[in-house]
Amino acid sequence: MPTQERGAALTQGPVPATAHLTLRYAAVHRALRAAAARRAEHSKLLADCELSPYCVTDAQAELLLDLTDPAATHVRVPAHGLAPLAVSAEEDLRRRAARAEALLPLDALSRAAGLDAFETDALLLCLAPVLAPEHALLFGYLLDDLDQRRPNAELVLTVLAPSLDERLARLPCLGPYGPLRRFGLLVPEGQDGSDSSGNDLLRTLNVPPGLASYLLDGRGDLALLAHDPGELSPPRPALVGGPALAAATRLGDRLRARRDGVAALWGLPEGGQLDAAWAVAAAAGLTLRRAPDVWSSPAPEDARAEAARALATAGALGSALWLPTDALHEAGAATTQVLADVLARAHVPIVLTGRAPWRPLGLLADGRYAEETVPEPDYPQRRALWATLGGPASASASAEEDAPEVFGAGGFDGLAARFRLTPEQMRATAGLAGAEGVPMANAVTRVLATLPAPLTEQRTPVHDMADLVLPADQARQVEEIASAFRAWPRVSQEWGFGGGHGGPGLKALFTGEPGTGKTLAAEVIAGSLGVDLLRVDLARTVSKWVGETEKNLDEAFRHAEASHALLLFDEADSLFGKRGTVDRGSDRYANLEVGFLLQRLERSPALVVLTTNLHGNLDSAFTRRFQFVVRFSRPGDRERYRLWRLAFPARAPLAPDLRLDGLARLDLTGAAIMAAARTAALLAARSGSTAIGREHLVEAIARQFRQESRLPRAGELELALGQAGDATSAGSTR
Repeated sequence: MPTQERGAALTQGPVPATAHLTLRYAAVHRALRAAAARRAEHSKLLADCELSPYCVTDAQAELLLDLTDPAATHVRVPAHGLAPLAVSAEEDLRRRAARAEALLPLDALSRAAGLDAFETDALLLCLAPVLAPEHALLFGYLLDDLDQRRPNAELVLTVLAPSLDERLARLPCLGPYGPLRRFGLLVPEGQDGSDSSGNDLLRTLNVPPGLASYLLDGRGDLALLAHDPGELSPPRPALVGGPALAAATRLGDRLRARRDGVAALWGLPEGGQLDAAWAVAAAAGLTLRRAPDVWSSPAPEDARAEAARALATAGALGSALWLPTDALHEAGAATTQVLADVLARAHVPIVLTGRAPWRPLGLLADGRYAEETVPEPDYPQRRALWATLGGPASASASAEEDAPEVFGAGGFDGLAARFRLTPEQMRATAGLAGAEGVPMANAVTRVLATLPAPLTEQRTPVHDMADLVLPADQARQVEEIASAFRAWPRVSQEWGFGGGHGGPGLKALFTGEPGTGKTLAAEVIAGSLGVDLLRVDLARTVSKWVGETEKNLDEAFRHAEASHALLLFDEADSLFGKRGTVDRGSDRYANLEVGFLLQRLERSPALVVLTTNLHGNLDSAFTRRFQFVVRFSRPGDRERYRLWRLAFPARAPLAPDLRLDGLARLDLTGAAIMAAARTAALLAARSGSTAIGREHLVEAIARQFRQESRLPRAGELELALGQAGDATSAGSTR
């Protein structure tokens, strides 16, 4: 068979995997045969003694002492692994698999979990009943208990580690900190507390479902079959620098000097805490493990047990344990207290991270605790992190010039100014951009495209400045808001205008009559910035229950900040209205809501746009906090002419005699013009007409006037539709 065909057969069929498993199991079978021989010898020796059914005789005790003597000549230690001929056969299987660009499943499993020869044999021994049920009786014979027909640690040691020295050396491999149990390859029965025997050696060792199939034919996901849930790999590349890296290095030096210390790093967002925690561990010369989600444990004692197991595992492996504390508010006071008690008693290096500090008194009392507080990465630091993803910082300028299609407009500067991504989001962006070959800026929008929050309507902008028909003055103001938002990080952080000059983010207020383009302008700004638009749903935000409105509003702000979206409050005067005198209890709570909004609006780093039809209804404290106030006026003749042209799509069938030029005389807003055009199209389609004619448009405009409680002047509609166009548009029906 040609090499190519043979490789295909190997990858498609189970022959190499089965052959390898059979070959490796032969060594285990030899150990079983030797254990059975030892058992038969011991039984014969014991049978020759005078035994009492009620006690151990002197002769029996002497014999038992001889049997457990490490120097006894009759104790034979089997060699783990394969005989020379079997080694040659195994290497041949590996060469065949390599030619097929494959890896033997047992080798892949051993490599993933870091198993040595003894641990691999132990796994195969526990898998033996699956391969051949006859092993059950043999197991009972070897354990001198025919009721015990399933493998346990005692059986593994009896078969594979018969000498006392090897038994003591191999016992930890079968314990909770060995790779077989940490990676879930052997699961002790009753480890959840259902087994009351209290003897870990006697617990049955179960092989997880799917492992036998994977070892026999390679089917299954190894990452799911062999996984240590606490193991953490260093992030690649590590994205931590500036004050955060300096603080992490100082904390790591403290942990290096005191191995039972607690290093706490506060202030970083959740997506950047892993990088900082690894920086602490690296500075201390330690690996890092993550604690389970102990905050959400249903009972305090469950949280205590989970935390204790994680700490014990970290201590046994010589690692530091990382505990993020941002979910602390989800745990009750009792859970928080028992966790603090466990941490205070532990003598394992611990790394705490979170936005806000958590300082259990038990940790502070004995001098083990050290903390640092750092700000989120500012604009220059974000730029440096983007440069790390794109190449060496020293070559960042040339990298941006050589590949603008990768980094997008503005290169690193543009990415750092437009987005405040965490390291986790930045790596995801780079991975997506590399996999699909899209510009970084486009990849960012995909990474940030999360499910909408329940209190907001998330919208991806589809309109641009060409769709926004405004007087030149207002259009220039709208464009200025987008350009100012791009420049704000440099102005606020590099030039120092962020503290006390309008807060960390820009705010804009759009006022004007309904239908003048306020909401569309907000969408156009979001589109030019490459971010989504989040429109606050006031019906679901405002609550009659005290404190719920503030909670809902805070959630909307948080979602906008996390997704870097433009946050839009449409009809904002219903929320941001004037505060009044307190005549009733409800007035007091209404004023509290306005006060909360003032504080939340001022400190939010998001771009926030408020629209209102009645500027005078807003509390004056809000208007002072806007850097931009745009007053949208009703469109003039020039704007209405453009709006009528845009109202009918290019595919819309207009009657040849229908002229739109004169419609600019009618005093209608942009929204009213779009509504009238749609109504005319519906009237034409309903009447069976093949084109939108003059009569349909007259009726549609008349309906729009009536909807606005207005009446057109006598003959105004006929005059508008019958007037010939000017020289620039003569002969055009579009």
